Amino acid sequence: MQSGPEIVRSGHQRWLLGYWASQLGPGSLPSGRGLTANDFAIPLDNLAWMELVGTDGGGAQRFRIGFHGTRLAKALGAVDCVGKFIDDVLPPAYVGPALSTYRKVISTKGPVYTVADMRDPAGRIVHHERLLLPFGLGGAETERILVSVEASSPEGPFELQDLMRSPSRPPVIALCTTIQY
Repeated sequence: MQSGPEIVRSGHQRWLLGYWASQLGPGSLPSGRGLTANDFAIPLDNLAWMELVGTDGGGAQRFRIGFHGTRLAKALGAVDCVGKFIDDVLPPAYVGPALSTYRKVISTKGPVYTVADMRDPAGRIVHHERLLLPFGLGGAETERILVSVEASSPEGPFELQDLMRSPSRPPVIALCTTIQY
């Protein structure tokens, strides 16, 4: 599915999307080189950098975590994931859908936005909104993906600790769209 940027609900993610779009150059992606925390007008605790580091033995792209914020670490079980591959960190139920969206970012060179519904340990519904933004290192090829994850529940407070570590059920993808400009 394709959508305009107005589909993104989170204020922080809309800011990131606007920042990304303002950095686009003719025929090239925004550069991820030299970005620092000072470049972002939003907290970093819901962000992660994924680095495209080649392929596995079967030709599939691999994504290594270069950075992740504290809220993401808590949802993953408070483990330090820096330097690890995303498919080695996520539970098996999440790996296929997650990697397919990362690969979509690579193939389209555009942002991908997803909303998945999952349950916390107490059974409350949690909306997991994820925005993936491609960055190059001076060219048209995606070399890094900035990931923003926002979690909220229509049922009020929810348990973030280990939310993505060992789900009782796989997440249900409610929306997956490529953002068009």
